[in-house]
Amino acid sequence: MRARFVGAAVLAAALVTSSAGATEVVAPPVPLTLAWCLERAQGANPSLAADAAQADAARQRIGPAGALEDPRFSYEASNVPVGDWDFKSTPLSGHQLRLSQRLPFPGLLSNRAEAARSGARAAEAEFDDRRRTLAAEVEKAWAELGFAQRAIEITDRNLDLLRQLVEIAEARYRVGSGLQPDVLRAHVELTTLLQQRLRHVAAVDTAEARLAALLDLPEGARLGRTGELEEPGTIPDRGPLLARVEGASPRLRALQERVEEARRRRRAAQLEGYPDVDVGLGYRVRRSVAGDTVDGDDFVSAGVTLRLPVNRSKWRSRVAERDALLRREEARLRAERAALRDRIRSGHARLVRAHEEVALLGTGLLPQARQSLESSRAGYEVGRVDFPSLLDAQINLVQAELRLVQAQAERREAFAGLEAALGEGLR
Repeated sequence: MRARFVGAAVLAAALVTSSAGATEVVAPPVPLTLAWCLERAQGANPSLAADAAQADAARQRIGPAGALEDPRFSYEASNVPVGDWDFKSTPLSGHQLRLSQRLPFPGLLSNRAEAARSGARAAEAEFDDRRRTLAAEVEKAWAELGFAQRAIEITDRNLDLLRQLVEIAEARYRVGSGLQPDVLRAHVELTTLLQQRLRHVAAVDTAEARLAALLDLPEGARLGRTGELEEPGTIPDRGPLLARVEGASPRLRALQERVEEARRRRRAAQLEGYPDVDVGLGYRVRRSVAGDTVDGDDFVSAGVTLRLPVNRSKWRSRVAERDALLRREEARLRAERAALRDRIRSGHARLVRAHEEVALLGTGLLPQARQSLESSRAGYEVGRVDFPSLLDAQINLVQAELRLVQAQAERREAFAGLEAALGEGLR
């Protein structure tokens, strides 16, 4: 996983860097395949690049968190008489050099490092979750675009047929064999279908804008017709999905690491309330002075400074704060676990419904609507079917065709949403 993460992060950073320096030229394929959209999103989406950078920053915190503070070096001109400012006036004068190092209470640095390590693992899991969520968003936008495009095609095809029916109704009315209500009804249905087409055109623009934003496409990039919406995937059972969510979901994995991070930080707060030690070593450079019993020898000194955490209420408050933050992360984990189970149950229900609707429409309602229209046309030509019945058969076919492609798009969206919630592929 780490290798894939690093590769995606590097690719994202490279694309962001290159786009900052020059206008990117992108030519989406024709037809617009989902695979191309997913690959483009993984490499170019700025939100994903930001999450990759955040995870990289979290990894860089591990080393400093477990490291000792830098040693300190000090210099002191010691015991210099103010009368002559001369280091040779008294045996006490000299150049004092000191090196010191702070040593924290045992276990403090290791807990800080483990907290940072858990934070880095959480950031990587959050990046993985964002990557899967982005894939679901891209597939949803792609499917919505595909549905809107096909809805326009279906509407245009049926508009031609409705115009023919309008002409037939008007011709029959002119020669006295038709009724005026038939002509008016035909015009109403034609206008209604034209209104539907306007909504489908607006839906294409909306889906294109959403997909272009997810893919970070430059201004002016045009998206063509999508590939086929049909996805012959096998519907998984709900029980195994719920059983796998605990180990598969990157979102739960991230929250589990956040709990561990909070637990380590609470332990670190406890250890910070214990004494730490500064260990120092000094060296005084001296000169030989009359009356000096050691004849100008240099001096060496060593010392220990102990921090005394006497204000216990301060440290108890810090530990209490970390306790509260730990309880918050544990509550978030429980809440997300319940929410994910609910998402999987509802997502699975939507998937089953869309799958069954595709089968019902494709093998039942749509062929029946086509057969009904053909029968109505034949009956209308010989005078056994009235015009409103023929018009109803035509409208029923339009609605069946639209509902089929919508159900195919919804099945893709349900599959993508379920995969994002679970954290693994199902197709």
